[in-house]
Amino acid sequence: MLESLVYHKLIPFDTVLMDTWYAVNNLMLYIDSLDKTYYCLLKNNRLVDDTFGQDKYKNIEALEWSNEDARMW
Repeated sequence: MLESLVYHKLIPFDTVLMDTWYAVNNLMLYIDSLDKTYYCLLKNNRLVDDTFGQDKYKNIEALEWSNEDARMW
């Protein structure tokens, strides 16, 4: 569906909103490759990396939020 929007229908957009069901690594990397921003909820049992590959993946509950980050949500 996303490919159709980008390459066939040529609909301009900047942001992709998706459900937790679609929050998988391959899809998020694909959206990144399109230079789009994406938002999705993540289940609390997911492993994530917020260091751009500098550290190992960690449980999402172990993420630390600055006061500025917390205000955004």
